[in-house]
Amino acid sequence: MRIALDSVDLDIRQGEFLCLLGQSGCGKSTLLNLVAGLDGPTRGTIELGGRRIGMMFQDANLFPWLTVRGNIELALRLSGVPKSEFNDRVDDLLSTVRLPGAASLRPHELSGGMRQRVALARTLAQDCSILLMDEPFGALDAITRDAMHDETERIWAERGLTVIFVTHNVRESARLGDRVIVMAPNPGRIDSELLIELPRPRLMDHPDVSSRAAELHRRLQNGIS
Repeated sequence: MRIALDSVDLDIRQGEFLCLLGQSGCGKSTLLNLVAGLDGPTRGTIELGGRRIGMMFQDANLFPWLTVRGNIELALRLSGVPKSEFNDRVDDLLSTVRLPGAASLRPHELSGGMRQRVALARTLAQDCSILLMDEPFGALDAITRDAMHDETERIWAERGLTVIFVTHNVRESARLGDRVIVMAPNPGRIDSELLIELPRPRLMDHPDVSSRAAELHRRLQNGIS
C-alpha cells in the first residue's frame, strides 16, 4: 500500500491565508481532499469546528448548457437557499467577483479568467468560511493570474475567509500566503514552513516577494534531495 501522507500535523488559524507548496506527487491535493471530506484519512482526525467548506479547482468546471446565472443558482439550490433569494444573491456574488454584466452569458463566451471568477462566485454561493483552492490559476496567463491574485486577496479580506491554497509556484505562494507550508514527497509530508511577514497588497515582482520566493525554492530543493 502506498502512503500518500505521513505524520501531517497542521493547525490553521481562522482567517489565515495558508499556501501548500510542493512538487507534483507530494500530497498537496490529497491533503486538500481530506479537508474537503472527499477522501477519508486512514489514521488521524481532521477538525473543522463546524465550518462550511467550499472548494475551487484548476478547471472552472462550469456546466456549458447553463448561463452564468444558472451555474451559480445551482450552487444556491444545493445549499438550500430559497428560490426567492436567487436573483439578489446571484447579483451580489457577480458584483463581488466584478462580473456584474455576465449573468446571461454561457461559459464558452467567457475568457479563462472570467470562467474562474464565475467558479469563485459559485463556490462563495455555498456560504463557506473555509475556501480550498487547488491550483486555481495554473492555466491562466501571467496578467490574468495576477489580476486573480488581487481579486482573491480582496475577497479573502472582505469576507474574513480562511483560505488553503495549493500551488507549485514559489512566487505565487510568497505573493499570497500569510504562511507557506513546504511539502516533500515519498511519502508526502510537511518539510518546513515559512511566515511571509510582508504588508499587503503585494506585487509578484517586488524584491521582498522575490527574496521569500528564493528561500522557498531553496527549501523545495533541499526537500527533494
